Amino acid sequence: MSDEIKTNTGRVVGRWNGDSAQDLLGEIARIKQSLRQENSAETLDSRAMPHREQLPNDLLEFRAYHLWGCDKRGSCVVGTNANRIESVEKVLSFSLIEHH
Repeated sequence: MSDEIKTNTGRVVGRWNGDSAQDLLGEIARIKQSLRQENSAETLDSRAMPHREQLPNDLLEFRAYHLWGCDKRGSCVVGTNANRIESVEKVLSFSLIEHH
């Protein structure tokens, strides 16, 4: 799978190798800042982030809140603004409440 992070128009604006949720958090913040500085109407789609294959199957259709990606160690970037990191166990426990 590609490491490319693309906008809703398909423009490549960043990269994430899937190793660290903290890196993804920082990269999304950098990209959003860059898009604001450009006065761009482009957006990022949490469901189009690289390495979706690292999400547990139970979270592939998760809709309770934005799930931007999970790293190889089980930490996930979550939230509308991609501003939190939660363990995959915590996200899974929330998903079992039938919010999706």
